[in-house]
Amino acid sequence: MSEPRKRRPLPALICLLALVLLTAVVWWRVVHRDDATRAKAAGSSKATCTAQGGKTVLPNPAAVTLTVLNSTQRAGLARTTAQSLQQRGFKVPSYTNDAPTVHVAGVAEIRYGPDQKLAAQLLSYYFPTAKQVALDSAATGKLVVSLGAKFSKLAAVGTVNAAVSGANATVAPPSATTVTASPSAC
Repeated sequence: MSEPRKRRPLPALICLLALVLLTAVVWWRVVHRDDATRAKAAGSSKATCTAQGGKTVLPNPAAVTLTVLNSTQRAGLARTTAQSLQQRGFKVPSYTNDAPTVHVAGVAEIRYGPDQKLAAQLLSYYFPTAKQVALDSAATGKLVVSLGAKFSKLAAVGTVNAAVSGANATVAPPSATTVTASPSAC
C-alpha cells in the first residue's frame, strides 16, 4: 500500500487570507460611505435637511408661499390651480399670466431661488414631470409655478404621499410652519 499524500495548507491559507482581506475592504467602504456622503453634502450649497433615519424633510405646505402663472391660452387656469393649491395648504398670494413670450410645453416649470430648493421639491410631487428651474442668487425667496400646455390637474393627495414616501422624504408637521425651506434652517 502506498502512503497517504500530505496536503499542503499554504494555498488554502493564502486563499482564506485573501477572502478575509477582501471582506474587510468591502465592509470598510460600506461603513465609511455615509461619512463621505455627509462630508460632501456639508460642503455643498445644495445640501438638504434630513431627519433621523436619513429622510429628507420637506417643508409643510403651510410654510410655502408661491406664485402661480399661466403660460397657456386657457383662461382661468392659474386662478383655479392657485385655489387648488390653497386647499392643499399652500400660500398663493398671487396668480396671473406668464410673460407672453414664455411657452411651457410640458406640465409646468417650477422656478425657485437658492433658498427654495426643498419647497420646489415638494411642489414637484404635486406637478409630476414638471421641469425644475433653479434661478440665480438674486431670486432669493422666489418660488413660481408656470403652468404648461400639458397641465390638467394637480396630482391626487394619495399619489403625492406615495411619491414623497417612495423618495425617502417626509413632510414637516403642520406645527412647523415657521420653518423655512432653506437648507441652512436645519
